[in-house]
Amino acid sequence: MTPAGAEQQLKALANLLLLQQRLREASTEAELGFLLSNDTRTLIDYKSAVLWLASSTRPGGGFIGSVSGAVEHDDHSPYIQWMRSLCKSLNSYREPEPKVVTRSDVPDALQAAWSEHGDSVLYWCPIYSGSGYYIGALAFWRDKPILEAQQRILKFWLGAAGYSISALRGKAFARPKFIWNRRRKRIAAVVGIVLALFMFLPVRLSVLAQAEIVARDPLVVRSPLDGIVSTIVVAPNALVAEGDPLLTLDDTELLTRLKVAQQALSISRAQYQQAGQSANFDRDAKASLRVLALEIEKREAEVSYMNSLIERSAVQAQQPGVVIMPSPDELIGKPVVTGERLMTIANPDRTQLEAWLQVGDDIPLVNGAEIQFFPNVAPDKKFIATLERMDYRASTTDAGELAFRIRGRFEEVETLPRIGMRGTAKLYGDHVTLGYYLFRKPLAVLRRWIGV
Repeated sequence: MTPAGAEQQLKALANLLLLQQRLREASTEAELGFLLSNDTRTLIDYKSAVLWLASSTRPGGGFIGSVSGAVEHDDHSPYIQWMRSLCKSLNSYREPEPKVVTRSDVPDALQAAWSEHGDSVLYWCPIYSGSGYYIGALAFWRDKPILEAQQRILKFWLGAAGYSISALRGKAFARPKFIWNRRRKRIAAVVGIVLALFMFLPVRLSVLAQAEIVARDPLVVRSPLDGIVSTIVVAPNALVAEGDPLLTLDDTELLTRLKVAQQALSISRAQYQQAGQSANFDRDAKASLRVLALEIEKREAEVSYMNSLIERSAVQAQQPGVVIMPSPDELIGKPVVTGERLMTIANPDRTQLEAWLQVGDDIPLVNGAEIQFFPNVAPDKKFIATLERMDYRASTTDAGELAFRIRGRFEEVETLPRIGMRGTAKLYGDHVTLGYYLFRKPLAVLRRWIGV
């Protein structure tokens, strides 16, 4: 070998190492395609090149990944369309050695435009991954034949490119496709059988519902008469004893009516006294004594009734417990009618669970079913209760949703949750299969959608 030839080979090897380094630094398949179609010219001279990438889903199919001299190419241009047809016709050639293609080697439909789009000779160089999987080919136009040294360098270069493309695409190209498909089918079959068996595992049907701790058998404090709330004596959540004052109603009108009734009683008594003095000599006055006595009894009853209303305007606690009421500012000055609910007095040692089960989550529940309550303030704790009563008819909640109200009794525990505590209740029903548990709601939605 002449010194000039040796120097040329050393230069080609240096270029090969530099190009392999650029292959390892490429982060996308588009960058690799640009390197293959353009920078291969530093290893072997050619006029133009096209990178053909085989399809992994359609046998015999593929697409042009890159064209020399252009960052992006137009798939609808005449040259690209003709080259795509030409690559499809050569895609069946899978030998590792480059194939020399002339005009006479292609179908007649492609020979007509050969001189317009192509050159004298096309070199078709297949590209393979490390495990021997066919990736595509590099096709380039060249007038001169490829020397043996150039073929070896080109083989190393295309082998490195195949490794890089398969690494970017993932493990799908790491082994032959038929082996990967067979393994995937076996894994899918095993997983399907295991999942099918799991669908028959018995589990307890359960649903979640918003819940709150309420008092059991609380005393409802109602307005004893029509009036306006004047003062609130107690604060919310305050402990009261029997007989403690709770609130007072405005008694201004009652005091006025009492004063009028007392004056009417005084007048009736004076009339009765006057008639009694005249009864000895006036027969008409003697006859009116009975009527005036009844009038006095009527006025006395009115005074007694007004006194009782004034006493009732000061509302007192009828039993000990905790006062449950809205903000005092909302009650003071509020006009109320007889029997209107003002507040409740609850025993803190007598609580129960109240849950609202939405209509869409309704499951068969029986009295005595287990309920687990998880308070929001302590989600790591739970309280066990049993279903005591469930409304047969749904009603509207404060949020405007239709739901069934559920009452549950807590089991004997040392510390009961406090009144007003909110959280999530988990209600348990009968045992069902895991498949029914997972697909119960989707099937219900599908059934409503298709109208079956």
